[in-house]
Amino acid sequence: MPAQNRLNFGIYAIVDQMLWRVPGTADQGLGIFARASVSPSDRNLISAYFDGGATYKGLFPGRENDTLGIGFGVANISSRARALDRNAVSFSGIDSPIRDYEAVVEITYQAQITPNWMLQPVFQYIVHPGGHIPNPVNTSGFSAIPNAAVFGLRTMVKY
Repeated sequence: MPAQNRLNFGIYAIVDQMLWRVPGTADQGLGIFARASVSPSDRNLISAYFDGGATYKGLFPGRENDTLGIGFGVANISSRARALDRNAVSFSGIDSPIRDYEAVVEITYQAQITPNWMLQPVFQYIVHPGGHIPNPVNTSGFSAIPNAAVFGLRTMVKY
């Protein structure tokens, strides 16, 4: 019978602040953001998370509504989940990666093509995808999913 924990909780904080505004504008300039959270490791896979970064709106002349952004994030796998992985290796005798963290770095540029249409190319580099879980393609179980580079394109249409 699995244990039931009814007193789960989390604590988080958010900071989003413009550091420098282009003179004479309402929203162009350099901003920063950060988020952090913690939760009990005995009942949550992620016990701590942090991300942060910077954005700059209106970096190029004639592109006042475009935004360049860079950010990073890290999610810590809970100590209880890591202990479960170590126990599985110990009891099975099969070597396998131990989950620890997942981290990401992202660079993006949001371009306003028309007043109602935005395109946003994005690049992410992910370290320890899935928190360093075993690679399902490699059936030996000895290796973790490798780090990943992800390229994407987002679009938004207002109508």
